[in-house]
Amino acid sequence: MQNAAPVQLSQVRDFGQIISTTFVFLKQNWRPLGRALAVICVPPAVISGFFIGKTMGDIQSVGLTTDPGNPFGVYNGMLNAWVPMGLGYLLLIASFLLMTTVTYEYIRAYHLNEHLGLTPGELWKRSMSQIGQYFGMNFLSGLLIVLGFLLCILPGLYVISVLSLALAVHAIERKGASGSLGRSNNLVKDRFWETLGLVIVIGIIHSFITGILMLPFSIVSMMVTFNSTFDAIRTEGQTALPGWFAMYTAFTTSLQMAITLLTYPIVAVALSLKYFTLVEEKEGAGFRKKLEGFDQA
Repeated sequence: MQNAAPVQLSQVRDFGQIISTTFVFLKQNWRPLGRALAVICVPPAVISGFFIGKTMGDIQSVGLTTDPGNPFGVYNGMLNAWVPMGLGYLLLIASFLLMTTVTYEYIRAYHLNEHLGLTPGELWKRSMSQIGQYFGMNFLSGLLIVLGFLLCILPGLYVISVLSLALAVHAIERKGASGSLGRSNNLVKDRFWETLGLVIVIGIIHSFITGILMLPFSIVSMMVTFNSTFDAIRTEGQTALPGWFAMYTAFTTSLQMAITLLTYPIVAVALSLKYFTLVEEKEGAGFRKKLEGFDQA
């Protein structure tokens, strides 16, 4: 059986073709992209997961135990947890920023046919030169999405849809933060529902894969928490979570962060294919490029 031909990004694809081509692209490029994500992005994600998970486990343990001689013990324990929790969330933000930057910069390298032999170190250099722009786009789009949902659900969904291609825009066109947001809006504004549908479906697929991989660990956590909560109620707070549970929560949270990060390219590739589809439909960039090539021949 012959291997599939390399994916051509600049091509019009319908909804189903975008989904199927996403997995073809990832199958063909998983090794270099996955290696870069594992080297650059996974370490801070795992550390952030450890801090967040360990803190959540400690808070759960404190919350199930009552001490009549120290009625403020629960509150003190929770207050002491905010420092590692805050550090964990800062690392989580950093790992998410690295994840989006590295993934989209790889897609750019692929589009320019510069991906062959691309090492994690070279991709790191490319990413660092653009990380400020990606931070600006993530920050502005996140702020607008929050404002949209504060107004109502529909404005929030509208903002998610029209800004969903901003990262792909900057990766390919180097429009900068504000320019990429505007360009994404222009591409999507008359393709709102189909783009929103893709965002929702690809998000569900990503969450489903992550959930399936984490299912055994989630079942163990639920069983331990349920049994300990029931025992704490029955014994009037004299039973707490097992001593190992906080470390177990730290481990599973770190694992979930790593899995979420390593599967994120599913979302990025699908949205990038949508970007190329809309550009081809509206501007025929690929066709014009072929004509230019014929003229130069």
